[in-house]
Amino acid sequence: MNTTMHKLVVAMGTVVMAGGAWALDNATASASADVLTPISIAKNTDMAFGSLVIGNGLVTLSTAGARTKAGTTALPTSGTSPAAAKFTVTGTGANTFSIDTTGSDSTLTDGSSNTMAITWLVEAQSGTAAASGITSAGNNSTTGTLASGTATIYGGGLLTVGAAQVAGAYTGNLKITVAYN
Repeated sequence: MNTTMHKLVVAMGTVVMAGGAWALDNATASASADVLTPISIAKNTDMAFGSLVIGNGLVTLSTAGARTKAGTTALPTSGTSPAAAKFTVTGTGANTFSIDTTGSDSTLTDGSSNTMAITWLVEAQSGTAAASGITSAGNNSTTGTLASGTATIYGGGLLTVGAAQVAGAYTGNLKITVAYN
């Protein structure tokens, strides 16, 4: 009987071990990816400070295109009208993006050795909303948000007209780079 009992215990152990093998389970996770339309930026309007004269001092062109001066000499009202720069950003949905002005000129130049120092002003608005009129570099936008795939960036600046500024046509570039966050 001892041999029979031994066979019975071995058989039961085999059944228990086989039953344990059936206790394995698995699960499956799905994988997904959202491919965004590449973000892009296009210039709509160039920036213009308009006509300036010695004595205007620090001239501010707000991101809404309003112009003021710190000096005692009045700003000329004839000539080129002041205008803020305007850029359209396009991408996907309501994603956020970074704004970088690295590579922008730090001076406007007349093509020779005459320059005027400039500090850029940048404001981002979702969709096609109008600029609020930033007048301080401390309020510059460093990020923006798309609304239905669109945002608008406005550019202005703080331009220093020197006390002995040489007359001429001065130019420079505001370079804006955008990237999804």
